[in-house]
Amino acid sequence: MSTIEDTAGPTFIPITIAKAEVPASERLPDLFSGSYTPENLISYPQGGDPASCKAIVKESNILPQCVDAYKRNIAGYGIALEYAAGESDETAQGEWDLADKFLKTANLEKSTDTIIEDLICDLEECGNAYLEVARGQGSELPALYRIPPNNVRCTPEHDRVEVKYKRMIKGNVETFTQQSYVRKYAQKRGGKTTWFRPFGTKIDDTSSEIIHLRIGNDGAYGEPRWFGNTPGVLGSRKAEELNLGYFSNGRMLKMILTVINGRLTKRSIELLKEARGQDSQDGILYLEVEGDEIGGPLDESREKSQIKLDKLNDLLQQDALFLEYGKEKKADILSSFRMPPILVGQSSDYNRATAQAALQFAEEQVFQPYRQWIMDEVFNNRLLPDMNIHRVKAILRGPNIIDPEDRKAMLEFIADRGIMLVRDLIPIAEDVLGTTVDESKFSQEYLDTPIAQLASSQPAILDPEEQGDADDLQERVSVIAKRLLRKGRAEVGVHV
Repeated sequence: MSTIEDTAGPTFIPITIAKAEVPASERLPDLFSGSYTPENLISYPQGGDPASCKAIVKESNILPQCVDAYKRNIAGYGIALEYAAGESDETAQGEWDLADKFLKTANLEKSTDTIIEDLICDLEECGNAYLEVARGQGSELPALYRIPPNNVRCTPEHDRVEVKYKRMIKGNVETFTQQSYVRKYAQKRGGKTTWFRPFGTKIDDTSSEIIHLRIGNDGAYGEPRWFGNTPGVLGSRKAEELNLGYFSNGRMLKMILTVINGRLTKRSIELLKEARGQDSQDGILYLEVEGDEIGGPLDESREKSQIKLDKLNDLLQQDALFLEYGKEKKADILSSFRMPPILVGQSSDYNRATAQAALQFAEEQVFQPYRQWIMDEVFNNRLLPDMNIHRVKAILRGPNIIDPEDRKAMLEFIADRGIMLVRDLIPIAEDVLGTTVDESKFSQEYLDTPIAQLASSQPAILDPEEQGDADDLQERVSVIAKRLLRKGRAEVGVHV
């Protein structure tokens, strides 16, 4: 007689509900733990410290792309100098040279535009960015170093102090004095605390200076622009982890095996456990069932047993959960950055016209104001005036976004009416060909020739492969520019 399982009847399997775990971002160690009260420092709100914010960004499936898009589009085109209105080489060449030297030597390990990129990343990830201004002994130019936000805390506002500002007013440099509440900043690194004062202020004997950039105006610290969407960011992460758990472990059994009026033998249960893999393909599984006894002590008759299999495939999940939730949360994050989806790689529903409009909107409404703000906060209102540089400004370059249809219409208008001259075409040729044309190599009469006259009187000069679409004036302008360069090279023998 086969051995029967000791357990009779159905078996109860308890299901426990796990307690919600504290997000990893809230369990990060605080470098300033135990120092807030002795040093009179202000702590961040729970979950809002820089380390926690950066941890949330790393766990998100959309925030890193948004931060990188800000960094690349705002500072990715490089830093440059330009004269203030009414200034030129004749009036401010010395200030230009000094500003250019400062930008090239502010940090000898990193370029200045790379430092600006790092500051933008800090601002967008945790709402705060810190720039150390180190003045070397005997050096006329300061050095700039980015300080990780997690290493800095500040004190409450001190009493009002006088702060002096230098500004250019109608061509004259004037000094203004204003009262301002200021804080002290502490940097902890390797167990050592270094104190800083806000740039341009005098507090105690603190010699090191710091520029604090932040998003928002309330409180001692800023907060990232996406902070209000933190539940959505964490929720999207949980949804993805739920789907990952389903793909790894499955959601439920594939079938239910029911034995009526009996039970499986121990050997049958072992065979069921082993029935998997290649060895079980095309095989036959024989299960033994022991029925319940129905007679007395001397009667060994048993009830008729049955085995029933119920498939659960129809109840299995066919796709990932919370897909729409994830899409909505991504849209909320993009909205907080005021950024079109095409800039983070989501461009399936864009065409050329809508993509052009989206990029132009982002440039005009988001990136260009950001460039002006950060350059004014760091250079034009602080560092450069402190070095007596008032006639030169530092700027971040931007892309040259021009609607082709608008440019074509303008070129048609001014060319057909004889308004555009050859000399007007030279900047366009330089932009199209990526070169520099020396105007002195051409006669003044030739430079003053209208484009309309040139295009209509000398069509045979164009090469057949350069003809292009005769209705596309922009293409014809490019072709004429190439011919001008070839003609100049043939006549002068010099191509600059």
